[in-house]
Amino acid sequence: MTTVAYCAVAREGTTQFHQIWMRPEAVPGLRRLTDAVHAEGAAASAQIGHAGPVANARSNGVPALGPSPMLNPQSMRRVRAATAADIARVTEAHANAARLAIESGFDAVEIHLGHNYLASSFLSPRVNRREDGYGGSLANRAKVARGVARAVRDAVGDRIAILAKFNMDDGVPGGLWLDESLRVAEWLEEDGSVDALELTAGSSLLNPMYLFKGTRRYASSPRRSRGRSGWASGSSGSGSSGTTRTRTRTC
Repeated sequence: MTTVAYCAVAREGTTQFHQIWMRPEAVPGLRRLTDAVHAEGAAASAQIGHAGPVANARSNGVPALGPSPMLNPQSMRRVRAATAADIARVTEAHANAARLAIESGFDAVEIHLGHNYLASSFLSPRVNRREDGYGGSLANRAKVARGVARAVRDAVGDRIAILAKFNMDDGVPGGLWLDESLRVAEWLEEDGSVDALELTAGSSLLNPMYLFKGTRRYASSPRRSRGRSGWASGSSGSGSSGTTRTRTRTC
């Protein structure tokens, strides 16, 4: 299976203006793409998500969303704190994107819960400084990720597989780390909202080069940890915008 990345669920959720945005107008082109993949005997997955604070407001012409106000160091634009209405709208946008993925002929969707994109940024203690029901405790910070995954599952049922690209480590001081990410992974499994996790790490917002860790560095890293769940897959050398080489393993 090959994954088409990145398919934003809303215009504001693109990392730059010239990027796939899941809407009815995009379906014919995506259908031609999936037909071509299927003709070669392979399956296709659509990576859907909202870039949140990683979105380039300078390119998109609309403010980026995040859990808390901050400056995006790459676009040098302010990030607006998402309201409860924003969260509800983006959550429904994920569900709609999954429906469009089915219409476009995809065999699976991969929800982007990594690299400090919107759902991942809510999980991060470093980025999420909210004092309402979406901040503070891990259970509060996980509401967006779990809510998005639940909405996608409710929208598509078992018609296609649902995966999630999930951060285990933000790669920045004060960010998400294994003690919390493993618990969120357990919650996602208990929720029954996703069929598999693709494990990743790093922050496109605060530490982009952390994403590109080769095999040698992985083997020597003292922070390396085996996953605890047998339904996970691991990835190495993956970036937020391009190709991912995935190997499935029993953990």
